[in-house]
Amino acid sequence: MAEEETTIKMKICLLGDGGVGKTSLVYRFIQNRFSTDFKSTLGVNLLKHEVVIDNLRITAQIWDLGGQDKYEGLRKLYLDGSQGALLVFDKTNKSSFNNLEKWVKSFRDLRGNKPVLLIGNKLDLKEFIVIDDTVAKTYSDSHGLEYISTSAKTGEKVESAFKSLIKAILEKNPP
Repeated sequence: MAEEETTIKMKICLLGDGGVGKTSLVYRFIQNRFSTDFKSTLGVNLLKHEVVIDNLRITAQIWDLGGQDKYEGLRKLYLDGSQGALLVFDKTNKSSFNNLEKWVKSFRDLRGNKPVLLIGNKLDLKEFIVIDDTVAKTYSDSHGLEYISTSAKTGEKVESAFKSLIKAILEKNPP
């Protein structure tokens, strides 16, 4: 007799400045596609994706939050109930890295010590990278975050980033 799969629902938020590639990461993960035509997320974009990890069927509700300051007042509502977050910065944009502190603080103030995975996106733009992995890793270590460098354009490490966060959530909240 085959083992039954258990279905678990979880809420994941994507955080970070506008233009860092949050929406591109989500669509690469869900549909394995990349587009240069994505418009700025207005408020929030809610998507769902199913994955199976260790015989557990996970339905991930992925909340892609608009990174612009004008949405700051809505973030508390969006973060409510979130079990983890992908915190994304653009490896070619120093200010997106410098702003990580406000994102970590806003998430931790509302969600406590829920898992957060730091993503350095746009790995494919090697000649334009201004934040290398050593700097990002130092930051992530000092804040107790796991760090992964990704490329939404090529798909490099995108699936493993989402799955790593899902596994971290499962470890903190076993089914």
